[in-house]
Amino acid sequence: MTPKQYTLELAKRGYRVYPLVPNTKQPLKGQSYLTASNDEQEVTNWFDVHGNINVGLDLAWSWLIVVDIDNHAGTSIRETILKLAEYGYNLPAETYIEQTPSGGLHFFYTGTVPVKRITNFIPNVDLLADFTVIAPSSINGDAYRSITDQYNYTKIRPAPLWLIQAMQERKPVYTDKANNKPITSKNWTGKKLDEIVTGTNAGDRNNWLTRQIGWLVRTGADPKTVYTIAQQINRDYISPPLPDSEVNTIFKSIIRREVQKYDR
Repeated sequence: MTPKQYTLELAKRGYRVYPLVPNTKQPLKGQSYLTASNDEQEVTNWFDVHGNINVGLDLAWSWLIVVDIDNHAGTSIRETILKLAEYGYNLPAETYIEQTPSGGLHFFYTGTVPVKRITNFIPNVDLLADFTVIAPSSINGDAYRSITDQYNYTKIRPAPLWLIQAMQERKPVYTDKANNKPITSKNWTGKKLDEIVTGTNAGDRNNWLTRQIGWLVRTGADPKTVYTIAQQINRDYISPPLPDSEVNTIFKSIIRREVQKYDR
């Protein structure tokens, strides 16, 4: 099955996908997970016009969650899975799983309630609920690939309860087992603010700003406040800054999406 055929098959099943620049995780100009589509003609046009593109998946639309495990800092995938289990977070392996070009793993699960992405849940583990790059995309010749049934999303199993609770409640992960108390550490909001100030560069500007604006909107802040902060983030922490028109497009898309999500 070619990348085009596989992506069309996902669209036929109702999954929303969006096009990425070949060999990257960056959306094509004017595209993002907020503009993802399951329209077969639109998907066909992406491949016909741009060639063998990479593909991203809108997780939120399909109530999907991905546990993203990397093998950074000399830590193996197995060690990280055991560390999750040590904290009581057992990861069901009987589900659809993809291997990333870097050797990491994406465990796919279904959810039933809206949840939010958590970066660095524990070292080398991100919990994704908005978007992800999927097979058969490739980076520098190395492909995302299924390590279970060949690209069979029907094998995706329900998320374990701890995963849903963790993404809803954002409780501390690390605990002092002897006293059963959270170890003092930076909370999620602190990490998020650090992420914003760290900023990003040209390779991931759209996705990165989309995440930040999405988070700001979900805090419940007034839209005018969110827009003002979004402009400052773009100006001060993105190099080079996105055009104002692009910031406006992202902001409006997120506002529309949040309204639609809870109207369904």
